[in-house]
Amino acid sequence: MIEEVNKIIYNMLISGRGVLLPEIGALYIERQAARKLADGRLLTPRNVVLFSKQEQAPSLVDEIVAIASCSTEQAQDIYERWRAKTYQQGVLTIGGIGELKGGSFTMDKGFMGVINPQGVKTIVVRKKSSNKWLYAVVGVAVLVALGFFAYVMWGDKIMGGASEKPIQEQVVAPEQTVAEQTIAADSVAVQPQAVEQPQEVKRSEYAYYVVMGIFSTPENAERAVSQVQSKIKDVECVVLPFKGGKHMVTIFGGDSAADCNAFARSYRDIYPDLWVYNMK
Repeated sequence: MIEEVNKIIYNMLISGRGVLLPEIGALYIERQAARKLADGRLLTPRNVVLFSKQEQAPSLVDEIVAIASCSTEQAQDIYERWRAKTYQQGVLTIGGIGELKGGSFTMDKGFMGVINPQGVKTIVVRKKSSNKWLYAVVGVAVLVALGFFAYVMWGDKIMGGASEKPIQEQVVAPEQTVAEQTIAADSVAVQPQAVEQPQEVKRSEYAYYVVMGIFSTPENAERAVSQVQSKIKDVECVVLPFKGGKHMVTIFGGDSAADCNAFARSYRDIYPDLWVYNMK
């Protein structure tokens, strides 16, 4: 009998109607927006079970009457026996759903997964750095300028020694509205055996993705993944297929455009060209 009543409550909640437990209160599911946590992280939007003392949902007794085709008195008796077993010392325990204690409802992990099929994530939102680095860069620039001026004025020849050839970034003209970024190769050709196997192209799991770049070959996409992982700790890079046989390197995915934009903004000091792509 306990499990049968719990199943009725389960179905009433996931249907969106909520359930009124006489002499206890009402339980209902509410969609909550993204919320910033105390440690600077961002909790993504999620569904939660809330409790209210007000009678704002269908009665569990009436639902028992409709399902069991019994009288109100019989349904009330079933409810009273169920409550006597599940409501002990001010704590209501509903198997497979959660626990009500002190006016606060704590969901079981299994039920949380049911009402949040895409999961609930916490996004690390990086704080803006101070301007101390700017002063350091300006100071270094002044020293370099003074050294160059002294060299022009008093140097009589260029100091010997081979200089290291800088790595140049190859810029590719945009195709339609998407800019294809590539990682420039060094002047020395890469031997085939030195190239790691490209990351397997995955299917999309989310509606929105934060994109680092679009690449024409899986090798270039894999090099981009390695570059991102060397600069951003614990980032989940996913290579997705893109139109024209190209490969899209993403560093975050979610079902909320706002979450993806927040993530992209927090890392644009490292990658200024991060953008959000809608898979729909």
